Amino acid sequence: MVESADQKPLVTITGISGYIGGEVTKQFLENGNYRIRGTVRNPTDEAKVAPLREAFGEELFNKIELVAADLLDEASLENAIKGSDYVVHVASPFFFSDDADSLIKPAVDGTTFVMKACQKAAVKRCVITSSVASIQNPAATDKPANRTYNESFWSNPDRPEGLGNYPKSKVLAEKAAWDF
Repeated sequence: MVESADQKPLVTITGISGYIGGEVTKQFLENGNYRIRGTVRNPTDEAKVAPLREAFGEELFNKIELVAADLLDEASLENAIKGSDYVVHVASPFFFSDDADSLIKPAVDGTTFVMKACQKAAVKRCVITSSVASIQNPAATDKPANRTYNESFWSNPDRPEGLGNYPKSKVLAEKAAWDF
């Protein structure tokens, strides 16, 4: 029995216009066993969409359902995830700034909103990409003596040595997911 396209499980991938999101999307498309919904802030923004079309080629690109979603807009994420079987949450700000709110709020709130939307939509599995930044910056006094890190080690957002806003956003978003 041949499975029709609309019977394939739906995977929603947040942030497909980013490097990791694009690669994850490409792998799902090439696998061919899933319908793909990808989130971007504005699906009509050719500056963001054209590189995806070029990278995937028309045939694969036309298999993507693009939907608008913003990490700071809970309703948009809920709408994007509604009806999904699986979610891969890749979207997160990737830049360096002295403005903590421009990095931390979208990373933490976006992760929390995605988790809530997955729960509401009864998503079977949600994969959240993390970052080595979540563990690579413990306080000097918290570093493992043998230099081997495991799940008990976390970057310390309040460490005496200070921590930049980008790595802080990563550790706080990761903790938000675990706490959910």
